[in-house]
Amino acid sequence: MIFSNKVEWPIEPERCALLVHDMQPHYLDALSADRRDQIVATARALCEISSRQGVPIFASHVPRARRLDERGLMADMWGPGPSLANCDFEPALGLDAHHVRPLVKRSYSAFFGSDFELLLRRLGRDSLLIVGVHTSIGCLYSAVDAFARDIRAFVVADGVADMDEAAHAAGLAAAAKTCARVVESAEAVAALSPKPRRRISESRAYDVC
Repeated sequence: MIFSNKVEWPIEPERCALLVHDMQPHYLDALSADRRDQIVATARALCEISSRQGVPIFASHVPRARRLDERGLMADMWGPGPSLANCDFEPALGLDAHHVRPLVKRSYSAFFGSDFELLLRRLGRDSLLIVGVHTSIGCLYSAVDAFARDIRAFVVADGVADMDEAAHAAGLAAAAKTCARVVESAEAVAALSPKPRRRISESRAYDVC
């Protein structure tokens, strides 16, 4: 997949938070089995390393609407949304094993109608790793909103997915061109992993008198 980043921001663990975006069965079940398995595995790996390294984890989700009018224009565009049976987080992510801060979604962006920015500021975080669905919609709009708030967004290419490959590629290209750095999960995991300490050789004293 071809995308061209305009920025070369480094991934710095002490500045990062992880956003697991809308990884609910309602959305994941629409993907191909291979794609679904891939992004779930990628997100799970990033959650595990983030938890070990003290990187805050946020998980956005679209709540079940009791009435269609609760969804506003989202109902016109996408219908009723998640049902009671498929609105929870994907169990295979293993989020229960980590301290995850949930964000209730009101629109495409995880920032809209939430305290997300305030929570990031309080935690001293100004960089955001993004995994989840959909690349060209919620993930992209969350990255745009992060950029507008001077928060560096890193979209994990093999950790996001869309309804088809064309939309996925378009989302990555738009993110790289306008508001984010697109990275592979291997780079993100390596950046978050603890660095080996440099071995210091024993110093020796010499009597020169």
